[in-house]
Amino acid sequence: MKSLIIIVLNEIVFQSLLEQAARGEHQDCLAVAEEEALFAALQEGTPDVIFIDMGIATLDGPSLIQKLKQNPSTRGIPLIAFGGSLRADLLQDAREMGADKALSKSAFREQLTGIIRHYSKGQGG
Repeated sequence: MKSLIIIVLNEIVFQSLLEQAARGEHQDCLAVAEEEALFAALQEGTPDVIFIDMGIATLDGPSLIQKLKQNPSTRGIPLIAFGGSLRADLLQDAREMGADKALSKSAFREQLTGIIRHYSKGQGG
């Protein structure tokens, strides 16, 4: 059975890249662009990892991370925040709110396959 990655983003090109990487590692990938959609998806099951784009203008990424880490049913899900290098403050905020990892978009892209492998339940993550 495939495991699941949830990505919170609203950038189609980057979404396609993430979905392709997930498929390459035999993972299903669900993309959502809003907090409400994320929490609805979490009602359906627990993903191996959640990737959160800190650059979504309509989303308070640090607040979302804090909510997920304070909720007993989601606190154990690894959260990987990524964002533009020009907004290092958002990445720092993500770390402070409990993100397991916070990377610039370029570093995230470079490490993506390794990150997926690391957090895959089917591969001992």
